[in-house]
Amino acid sequence: MNDDLNIVADNENVARLLFSPLFICDGVLSQKAFTLDKDINETYISVLRPAISSFDADFDGIKKEGNILYGYALLNVGEIRSCNIQFKKKIEFDVLPRNAGKRKSHAGIFTTIDNTKIKGGMPQTVERMLARMFLVKIAQKNIVQF
Repeated sequence: MNDDLNIVADNENVARLLFSPLFICDGVLSQKAFTLDKDINETYISVLRPAISSFDADFDGIKKEGNILYGYALLNVGEIRSCNIQFKKKIEFDVLPRNAGKRKSHAGIFTTIDNTKIKGGMPQTVERMLARMFLVKIAQKNIVQF
């Protein structure tokens, strides 16, 4: 276990919780699993860090009304950060700790397109779609079902 709450290392994995049928159906991930919520101007995709000792306990109380907690997808932080997608604009990701409150293993995947930080409610673009597809591709490789 790692309890450095201030740094998310490239060799760490992060877990995106998957709710069915919202994020996953018949074992296939949807881009919705990596869409920022426009209603709250979300600025990052919430993930948990399995390397932090509170990881298992941090699952407690996580619910989405009308959906079932299916499991989680593991994504390697170094692979996320090494994204080299460029369509018309450059897409970059970072993973930073967001351990405020009771969930010490909480972190966020942040997306930047041409040096603009992306948040929920911004207009949809080809680059935003490509960014979500990139994360789906990484996440689909390692899904853990409860």
